[in-house]
Amino acid sequence: MLRWRLTLGLLATLIILLTVGVYGVWLFNDLGRAVDKVLCNNYDSIRACSSMRVGTARVNIFYSRGVDRPTLPYDQTGPLDRTEKDFQAAIPILERNAKDPEQQKLVGELKQAITDYISVYRETFRQYFAHDPAIHESWARIPGLTLKITNLSQDILSINEKHMLEANREARRKAADSIRLLLIAMVSSIIVFIFTYARLGRSLIDPIRRLTHSIRDLRSREFENLLPVQSRDELGELTSEFNRMAQELRSFYRETDRKLIELNQIIRALLTTLPYPLFILDEHDRISRMNPAAESLMTNLGAGSDLPPQVKRRLVDVSRGGTDYRLDDLKQALLFRINEQEAYFLPRIFPVILEDGTFTGRAVMLVDVTRFRWLDEVKTDLLATLSHEIKTPLTGIRLVLHLLLEQRTGKLSSSQEELVMTGCNECERLLKTLKSILDLARMESGQDLLDLAPVSPAQLAQEAYDHFLEFFDQSSLRLELDVAPDLPEVSVDSTRVSLVLTNFLSNALKYSFAGTQVDLRVQQLSEQFVRFSVTNRGPGLSDLEQAKVFDKFYRSEKQSIRDGVGLGLSIARQIVQAHDGRIGVKSEINGLTEFFCDLPVAVRVEQLVEV
Repeated sequence: MLRWRLTLGLLATLIILLTVGVYGVWLFNDLGRAVDKVLCNNYDSIRACSSMRVGTARVNIFYSRGVDRPTLPYDQTGPLDRTEKDFQAAIPILERNAKDPEQQKLVGELKQAITDYISVYRETFRQYFAHDPAIHESWARIPGLTLKITNLSQDILSINEKHMLEANREARRKAADSIRLLLIAMVSSIIVFIFTYARLGRSLIDPIRRLTHSIRDLRSREFENLLPVQSRDELGELTSEFNRMAQELRSFYRETDRKLIELNQIIRALLTTLPYPLFILDEHDRISRMNPAAESLMTNLGAGSDLPPQVKRRLVDVSRGGTDYRLDDLKQALLFRINEQEAYFLPRIFPVILEDGTFTGRAVMLVDVTRFRWLDEVKTDLLATLSHEIKTPLTGIRLVLHLLLEQRTGKLSSSQEELVMTGCNECERLLKTLKSILDLARMESGQDLLDLAPVSPAQLAQEAYDHFLEFFDQSSLRLELDVAPDLPEVSVDSTRVSLVLTNFLSNALKYSFAGTQVDLRVQQLSEQFVRFSVTNRGPGLSDLEQAKVFDKFYRSEKQSIRDGVGLGLSIARQIVQAHDGRIGVKSEINGLTEFFCDLPVAVRVEQLVEV
């Protein structure tokens, strides 16, 4: 097996390295100990011998000076005592380091010579003070003893030097033997390594190279080149598994390619059958694909390969990777002139994001709403015409009813007066409804121009609060005003915006639970917008009702016992959109409901100068 071959080869190399390492450590340690021992012992002996020679010379010089002088130093025994003490300390060192009989004999003779030397000096001192004539004989023995001590010390020193030279030669011999052994071990390691590498090169490196080439083939989708199984070891198992993986990948890619082809065909069919123009954009908003309807639109517009300017402006307003962008109001439809005819399209822009969150581009679909726009205009014109035509006779009826109530044509009974009063109230309600329809028609047609001016948001909110405070007090509801400080002015038509706030507060007055609080808040939403909001606690609106609450003539199911025709919020939306603002609602069933509108901040003069 490959594992065992690899293990044996590496193990043999490891054993050789460990053996060489252990032997080298032992050898260096042994050499170090031997050299240290020889150097230590011989050095101590050499120093002891040198100290004896120096000691005898120092004593001889000191006491020899007193021979020719009147006052002799024989009464000063200090130098002799110190020298004797040094000799007594050196003799044990020499005895301890004397390993051979010759050196032991010399040490014994040296010890006796030192004893005689000290004894002669002390005898000389005694004879001097005793005026003994034998002092000259004692003094004559001192040079001979000194020479004997010097010669014996020199002999011992020579023997120690000889031992040091022998230890040096022995260390060199061991070092040479160790070098030869280490060289043999190194050569053996190299031979084992080369042998192991050669075996592994045939059984490991070559199959790995073939496997690498096969992986490159797989990356190039060449699944037919399978690897031959040449052994039954771990590499053979790896080769077999690799071949099975290649076969599975081949099957997988074939199936995936088939599905991709089918999916591509389905997408092409969908793009072809889709009646609306659809543009697929890359991450740089360049057209990468479009369906036949889009190609026809581009041809009719003569736009070439670039998006129409109206669509480009919408792309700038939409953030990349955000939510889908869609317009539902027919008044916001994009106008295109195709073959000298007007065509309206509502754009829908949505990002194309992969499963891993990677942004790959955007898709733009233009929904043709030309017919719906035409029908909406016809409906608006029809309502305006009918309202205008009905308003004239209704005004006459109202005048007649007021004359009857004034009883200028005759006195009315109580029942007649009650009937006429009911008719007058209904006539007033119809006139109010007609006025709302006419206002809405003028706004949708663009005939109702706005008188824009910078206005304080706090002033608008305060006027609405003061107007409705009495009504809220009468209905047992609390109205609270919350205006953020330092709000910038908004560029609005104050009369029109007052209608929006009036509608919000009127609805809150109608649909709030008894005893609850209604909040009128004003706060800065961003650098461009200030938000006005009215929050109340009531029955609330469902998600479906929230989507329809701003439609014309829409009446909630909760409005069955209330008055109104469902135009107030629709008019409010038209007013806010005419200001380039935003309007919306957030509601919970039997909870809080918030109607809000965001109005643009007025542009200051210094900002205009910078622009």
